Amino acid sequence: MKKKITALVLGALLSVSAAAMAATPDAEMMSTQQVKASAWIDAMLIKNKPVDSLKVMAPEFQKNVDEKKITQFHQGDLKKLGKLTASQFVSWTRIPQADQDQMLYLMSFEKEKLVRCIFIFDKKGNLQNFVLSPIKQAEEQDKKDTKKK
Repeated sequence: MKKKITALVLGALLSVSAAAMAATPDAEMMSTQQVKASAWIDAMLIKNKPVDSLKVMAPEFQKNVDEKKITQFHQGDLKKLGKLTASQFVSWTRIPQADQDQMLYLMSFEKEKLVRCIFIFDKKGNLQNFVLSPIKQAEEQDKKDTKKK
């Protein structure tokens, strides 16, 4: 009798956990967007092929940014950061008011230890834009504040 009760309880627990882990449309969209973000990181920051990273972007972005502009960005702004040393996915946020999704990565480069990378996707999952912004550490801010006094 105890074995039957244990088997029933175990079966109930497994069925509940399987239902809870079922893929939702949001999970599928996030997965698709994460593949695109990874392809962009690989092309732009690892392989240093900015023209290939442009191919990952949405058609609207490609109309505004041509191969020359993306290459200038790569040779200018990204050279200041140095080589990518680490990258970690942090969060995914759906913004229904704007029909957009935001994906956040924290990255580390040779010359900048902490950089926030934000990817913006439209409601269809197309990569619309990206932002790379260094995050200054508290110690650096304290040094600047001390010099001002």
